[in-house]
Amino acid sequence: MSREERRAYERQMKSMERGPALPPAAKARAERNAAKRARRKQQEAAAGPGAFTRRWLIRTLIFSFLAGFLAFSLGWPEMPRAMYIGLAVGVVVLGLLVGLRLLQRRVQPPAT
Repeated sequence: MSREERRAYERQMKSMERGPALPPAAKARAERNAAKRARRKQQEAAAGPGAFTRRWLIRTLIFSFLAGFLAFSLGWPEMPRAMYIGLAVGVVVLGLLVGLRLLQRRVQPPAT
């Protein structure tokens, strides 16, 4: 394509839309999701640092479970002992995460 042809093509396509527009239902769903995210972010900001939110609780439980499962897997050949090790590690990790969250509550934000 020569330079002249390319310029003519660009002039032709100048008023055309770049891509397909979202259907109305998808656009409405995207707006609802954006509003939901904004509301959630506002609630988390109002709760302040160190709040025990549902999101934090779920993530903490999953992390504790995975740490306990990993410890259980490493001690697998000796069954009753492996179960005790897995439970102990899961409880210790859960306790550490809750303790860190409580410490976050006590820390004062820097004055600006």
